[in-house]
Amino acid sequence: MTAVSHSVLLRGGRVLVFDSEKKAAFGVLDVLVEGTLISKVGHDIPARPETKIIDASGKIVCPGFVDTHRHLWQSHLRTSVANQTLLEYCGHFLFGRALFYKPHDVYLAQLGAAAEAIHCGVTTVLDHSHIQLSEEHIQQCIRASIDSGLRSIYCFAPYNFPESINPLRFSDKPNELHQRQLDQFYKLSEQVPLGNSQNDGRVTLGLGYDGIEYRPVEDTKKLLKFAHDRGLPITFHDCHRHGMSAMKFLRENNLLSDTMVLSHFTFPLEEDFEAAKRHGVGISSTPESEMQMGHGWPEAFPAMRHGCKTGLGVDSSAICSGDLFSAMRICLQMQRARDNHELACRNKIPRQLQATVDQVLYMATLGGAEAIHRESEIGSIAVGKRADIILISTDSPCMVAAGDPAAALVLHASPSDVEHVIINGEVVKENGKLLRVDWSTLKHDLRENMKELEECYKSADWSRNTDEMVDAWNMTDKLE
Repeated sequence: MTAVSHSVLLRGGRVLVFDSEKKAAFGVLDVLVEGTLISKVGHDIPARPETKIIDASGKIVCPGFVDTHRHLWQSHLRTSVANQTLLEYCGHFLFGRALFYKPHDVYLAQLGAAAEAIHCGVTTVLDHSHIQLSEEHIQQCIRASIDSGLRSIYCFAPYNFPESINPLRFSDKPNELHQRQLDQFYKLSEQVPLGNSQNDGRVTLGLGYDGIEYRPVEDTKKLLKFAHDRGLPITFHDCHRHGMSAMKFLRENNLLSDTMVLSHFTFPLEEDFEAAKRHGVGISSTPESEMQMGHGWPEAFPAMRHGCKTGLGVDSSAICSGDLFSAMRICLQMQRARDNHELACRNKIPRQLQATVDQVLYMATLGGAEAIHRESEIGSIAVGKRADIILISTDSPCMVAAGDPAAALVLHASPSDVEHVIINGEVVKENGKLLRVDWSTLKHDLRENMKELEECYKSADWSRNTDEMVDAWNMTDKLE
């Protein structure tokens, strides 16, 4: 495990700070990191002889991006569902290829995904992890997250995977399977630290819970209370057009709380926005996957406009890009198109844009921290907060001479511009190079492992699997 530098001084960068109206400013400041915390932000901060000094002049110093919804383990199947709907994703991938994953496959996939996140400037991920094939699969997920150096909330998500494909067959004792998985969750909740002794607190436990409307209400209340009482974030998929109506169920049963995060939150009613705001529920929008998967329009900006805690997420690198630069850009321009279309329908043209770069940048940083209920610890560069910081170079042809740093970050930057990444006071990417993982070895292992997996499922008929899944879910009449 790489030792955390005792102190790091970022000298003379353009430091992102938001005001109370979510407007971004970029003053030229120094930032001192001591141990795991930001200890000073100001001008001409003196450095001790042992302090590591990083020249940030001309660079953008930004809070690490906060990804509020991602399935880290899925990155290993990048591009596999590039032209598929949610149903095809389930038939080809979630209820298909995933069944062939061995524990070591999961470790490599998780480590590769965490390395991707860090490379892209993401320092925190709310990891909705539903690869619960065995206890060893679970432990390998956690171990990989710890080894990567990423800050991660490992949201254990019970899931009813099929027992076989071609034909697709599920357990005839799903309740027993569900209870065994919950027993594993309760067991994890007793681990301090989570996983192993190498965990310095960056990887913590949460709960992912889907199919909530199909469980006995009293059992659900007991589980949610258990998690809430321990301050564990609880995340749900909420896209009722696909049979995941978490908000409706939680609202009708008076179960909403300020430890919850709803991912997607598509086709919300006005009372859904009001309930989310009133109860402090976080909203996570993953615009790129939502538009592909048929969830509906991304609701990040409407949620923010209603006063909800709102963040962004990638969802899955198997589906789309793994960086929040892309998510910010797509989210912003999609909302501008929606706003402009609404005006056009009334034969009007916009006097000014309503959705701004500052707002979507807020969603990727402090807004994301608020959405996962960690704003007191991360999401901004402020004294006393965890030292999760990224340095963005402005030297590339895409970034040079950018007059507005916020616009540069949202509309022009890319992962290759992320020069340094600091998580929990530790430099985990320096001058473009990942420090926690040996990338040359890991990329070789990932490629070889993918060849092995492809050999395992080369005879699978994914179209048949999808058709059988559609029949099992009684969705044939809804398809077109």
